[in-house]
Amino acid sequence: MWVIKFHGETMYVDHVEADMPWSTKETPDNPSTKGSIKFKEVLLQIDEENCARLSKLTVIDRIRLRNQKRGITRIVFGWGGNMHKALAANEFKHSTFKNVEGACGSSYVVCDLLKKEEATFAALKYSFRILQPNEAYYRLYDSKEKWIDEIDEDGDE
Repeated sequence: MWVIKFHGETMYVDHVEADMPWSTKETPDNPSTKGSIKFKEVLLQIDEENCARLSKLTVIDRIRLRNQKRGITRIVFGWGGNMHKALAANEFKHSTFKNVEGACGSSYVVCDLLKKEEATFAALKYSFRILQPNEAYYRLYDSKEKWIDEIDEDGDE
């Protein structure tokens, strides 16, 4: 296994891939390791096969990570359902709605819940799904479009 130290956390992975420049830091007096490889301005992603991927940190990544630290939660829910009605009535602080037309005429809405505490309470009270950063709807929400086109099972729009 490989050891990755990232923002004070230690993670053990089976493989590491990087397309970033790096530098070395020698620690000859350390009994366990004589050095390390250092990366700057990097995005770390660990996949389901426990492979770490290091890539360039983009502006979008910085914003997403800052929003996660602030407790902003991106969600998807049914159009016209109880969660939609609650947000339309400003029961919880949220970002702009973006509509998604699903298969067979179904409609969904994507938005951000802006307070972590409210996201927890909303999850207890209403039905919705939290989107993960690797999902297409999560990424497409950041586009300038008002509507998000349906994505089929192959990831094609």
